[in-house]
Amino acid sequence: MRVLAIHRFYWPDTPPYASMLRAIVNQWVKDGHEVHVLSSQPSYKAGIQNIKQASREFVDGAEVIRLDLPSELGRPVVRVLNAIRLGLGIFWEAVFKKRYDVIMISTSPPILGGWFAAVTAKLTGARFIYHCMDIHPEIGHISGEFRNPLIYEILSRLDRWTCEQANPVVVLSDDMADSLAKRKPEAHLLTYVLNNFSLPSEASASDQLPFVWPEESFVLLFAGNVGRFQGLDFLIEAMGKLVDSKHIKLLIMGEGAEKDRLHELTKKTGANVTFVGHQSVEVAKASMAKANIGFVSLVPNLYQYAYPSKTMTYLEQGCPVLVAIEQNACLAKDVVKSGAGQVVDNGDVDMLCEAILKLSNDPELMNGMKKKAISFSDKNFNRESILATWSSLLVNRRVV
Repeated sequence: MRVLAIHRFYWPDTPPYASMLRAIVNQWVKDGHEVHVLSSQPSYKAGIQNIKQASREFVDGAEVIRLDLPSELGRPVVRVLNAIRLGLGIFWEAVFKKRYDVIMISTSPPILGGWFAAVTAKLTGARFIYHCMDIHPEIGHISGEFRNPLIYEILSRLDRWTCEQANPVVVLSDDMADSLAKRKPEAHLLTYVLNNFSLPSEASASDQLPFVWPEESFVLLFAGNVGRFQGLDFLIEAMGKLVDSKHIKLLIMGEGAEKDRLHELTKKTGANVTFVGHQSVEVAKASMAKANIGFVSLVPNLYQYAYPSKTMTYLEQGCPVLVAIEQNACLAKDVVKSGAGQVVDNGDVDMLCEAILKLSNDPELMNGMKKKAISFSDKNFNRESILATWSSLLVNRRVV
């Protein structure tokens, strides 16, 4: 079949889905399909080198078409204009240049990208697959980005229509599937729950880290986007309360909108925290393998609309997870049932302090959790199994 896969960013750009989509596309190429990717020039992180790529080139046997879209960091108007430009690019590629059997897009850009892809698929008779890595505009409503009721209602209608066109809507958890179903129960959406695999890397994890690893005996690692959806304030506050426990260290690896503010909070509380900035996937994986436990968190209610994909990478490296999320979330249930970590309520500083102290003083418990983390990863987030499912999803005309 001829397939068009769309995402705002694609390898060698740095967001996790850029590499995940590459793995999915590579699988489809190996299956014998003609795959094209529509994306943009690398521009996800403003603070790192974004080497310009060819506007059209073949990567792993798939043709990659890159639009020259400017950076969106802190520029909401540019973000909307980029989404429209990408949407028009979808229309141009799939209506005027080639006809596709399948058009697939993820949720970047949110809402408008999916809507353009769904309209294009409807006009051309292509099957439409909507890969919802997160659910909008609900996430934007939680963040306050879509606080205007009229705008929120318009965007909700757009995305509901988009989901109704999809065969299937692929989501990461039962929580996300339930949230889509509750929007419009009579719509009977075709949804398929398929979680992600560990973040792909170009090389094996390196033993040589570009920073000094902490000397403390218990290292708690947060790796990923340091943004408003993680709700990391209470983690810094907890580390401030644990300042007398000299054997405990928090290492925050990543960039994001909240990093500077969290750095100031760290100074204020005197917490034993080190920030090391953005690192390569290889360095991140090596750090996860060395850390005693990884930290995963979502602000309240966000679990209904997202599932933190960093979880899979932690577990693959044998790093148990300390998860700050509602107890009834699928992620919390997965962690508790597997024994691959512990769960606390996001925002409960005392509960988090108690959990960290308990884990840091119980090496036997930690060793058991490490083994269970690897076992849980192998069983539920195996890359080959998930890619095989993507192969099946592509050729099955109707998913029930």
